[in-house]
Order: sequence, then C-alpha cells, then structure tokens
Amino acid sequence: MGELEKIMREGAALHEAGRYDEALSLYDEAVGRWPTLALLWNNRGNTLLELGFIDQAVKSYQQALQLAPSLHDSRVALSTCLQMQGEVQQALVECAKVLKASPNHAEAHWNYALLLLLQGNYTAGFREYEWRWKKRRFTSPVREFSQPRWSGGDLSAKTILIYAEQGFGDTLQFCRYLPLLVERGAEVLFECHPPLVPLMQSLGAGITVLPFGRDLTDFDYQLPLLSLPYLLGSTLETIPAVVPYLTTPAARLPFWQSVLPGDNVSKRIGLCWSGKRYPDPGRSLPAALLAQLASCTGTLWVSLQVGEPVEKPALPMVDLTMLVQDFADTAALLERLDLVITIDTAVAHLAGVLGKPTWLLVPFAPDWRWGLSGEQCCWYPNMRLFRQSEPGEWDPVVAAVVKALHDSPAAG
Repeated sequence: MGELEKIMREGAALHEAGRYDEALSLYDEAVGRWPTLALLWNNRGNTLLELGFIDQAVKSYQQALQLAPSLHDSRVALSTCLQMQGEVQQALVECAKVLKASPNHAEAHWNYALLLLLQGNYTAGFREYEWRWKKRRFTSPVREFSQPRWSGGDLSAKTILIYAEQGFGDTLQFCRYLPLLVERGAEVLFECHPPLVPLMQSLGAGITVLPFGRDLTDFDYQLPLLSLPYLLGSTLETIPAVVPYLTTPAARLPFWQSVLPGDNVSKRIGLCWSGKRYPDPGRSLPAALLAQLASCTGTLWVSLQVGEPVEKPALPMVDLTMLVQDFADTAALLERLDLVITIDTAVAHLAGVLGKPTWLLVPFAPDWRWGLSGEQCCWYPNMRLFRQSEPGEWDPVVAAVVKALHDSPAAG
C-alpha cells in the first residue's frame, strides 16, 4: 500500500469514527503534499462540514471541483454548504448542474428536493423527495412487499398499509394525511414507532395503528408515510393544517394533573433546548443562554428535555421527564402547560399537532418545513417562529423570546 493510499484510508477511518479534528489535521498535511488531488480536497471538505466550518468547507469543495469538475458528490456537498450559508438559489444551481450531467444522482435529487421544499415549491419538491429511497445512508430502510405500492388510484373498499419512516417528528407531522385516505373509502393500517402508538390511536375511525414488528393483516396497497403529500397533491395552500388532529388519551391526564405543580403561578411554560447532533447540529442552543428567562417572574418552567442527559439552564425548573414512558405521556404533560418554547425537535411537532401555543427557535439554515422567512408556520397555525439572523447566534433569539414574554404576559 502506497503512502497516499494509507493516508486516505486513515483519514476516512478517523472521519467515520467522529475524530474530525485528527482527520482534518491529516488532510491539511496531505493537501500540502498532493495539492492537485481532488479527492483529498473533497474529503477535507467533508470533515470541515462535520466540524461546522462551513466557509472553509466551501473553499475545499470548490478547490476539488476546480481540479475535477465532474466530482458530483463534491458539488452536492457544496450545495449543502451554500444552503447553510443562506445561498439557497446558488445551492439549487449547483444541484441542477449535477442532475444535468448525471440525471440519476440520488443525492443531488435529495438536496434539490429539500431546497425546493424550503422555498415553498411543494409540488416539485415532493416529487423530487421520492428519490430519498435511492439515497446512500437514508435514515429509514427500504421495505419490500408483495402488494403493490399505491400510485394514487381508487381506494374504495381497499385496505392500504402506510408505514412511518424517518423520525418521530416526521410521523407526527405527516400522520395528518391518513384521514384523507379514509375519506377516499380506504381502510388504513398504520405502522409506526411503538412510543407513538397510544397517541396515534386517536387518529380516528378507519385507521388501525400497529407498532413496527407486529404481524400485518391482509392489505391491497402499501406506501411510506412521507409519500402521501406527493400523491395527494399537497401544495403550500392545501396542507391539511387544522389542529389538533391528535388527542391525548384521557386515561393519561389525571396522573400528570396530580404530579405537575403550578396552580399558584401565572403561567406554566415547557422548555426543550437540545436535540440530536445528527442530522442538524444547529438544532441545539447553549443552556446558559436560557438564564435570561429568569426575568419572567411568576412562571413555572417545566423541562421537556427527554433523552440523553444535557446541561440544564440556570432556572428554577421542574423536571418530571423521568416519568415519561411514551409520547402519550409527553402529550399529557403538554396539556398542563400554557406555552411550549422549543428548538426544532419532536416536541415541537407534538405541541403543534395538539394545538398547544408553541414558540419554535429556528436556526439560520432552517429545516425545509419552516420555510425561509416569517413568524407563521403553514403546518401548525398555533406556532410562532423565532429565527436566527446569523449562523450560530442564539443570544438575540432568546432575547426576542424574553421580550415577547414580557410584552404578552398571557404567553400564547
């Protein structure tokens, strides 16, 4: 094995292990020795992107493409960086260049889809979104069935299996489309994550909810959940956005009414401030910034931070999350609150579908569903968006939340 090949393998291994600083150091030395090797610049760009050094990653990808213009993966990654910098139109241009040269490049179709959706072009965006199953390392497995995939035809007296995909938030957001299938005469089998099942059972008549792994009864058609907006022709104007469309199981309410204090406070506000690094490290903010909220007196702060332990803000806060068993419990907890303030995570979607007043803290490069601008959300009419104006700058966002709380004591 030659020295260069050894370095490439070692760099890739360090990157895969999440040892990005070491990988970058290796690549920095390597591009100094082999400055005309496009793949080195590409791999260096990948590591810079993971580290959040977006401007440097752009330059590294551009160098790779100058040396090898047909390195399509570099151009797709460049489009990702441009979107994170707010250069959405230029990101679309880069994806289009790849698709012109390589029409079946799934990663370019995926990025193109997300950019179109971000712009609110749902007709073209959801069509492109169908390429997700051909993307490398897509977050959900491809499912194989003997029954045909539904393609939009008549469903009268038919049974259709709809199966959830991707994360909890995606399932909460898109389960709103299932009653539309019932309106078309279908019986719906809905397969989803076990922690969501008790809550999803409130979707209504004609929908049978099953956890993943349960034996399935007979059905005529099947389809992944997030293909429904495409096949049902959803546009920005026709999203089924009436909330609530899920209901907290009544049996869960008495317990949470008994354990959550706060009858002697003016308002109860839930907080969620940290999400998983993947797929978007920008969906968390430093807990220390939330200390600004302490100026809002008469408030009972309630933690909604479920999952891995994270740093807690310097606020007098009630934390009952250790009692949460599933999303029905979280929903019952939310029912006790006057307002939810959260980063972009499943809690935001849960509060949204329940119709709970929700303030969402949105990073500079937002997920497509929140759009590019404005305080209103087309998916959840009960949601107000507080946006970063600069990448990584959460302090002004939290300050805007504090001001809004003081300006509107009812906080809804």
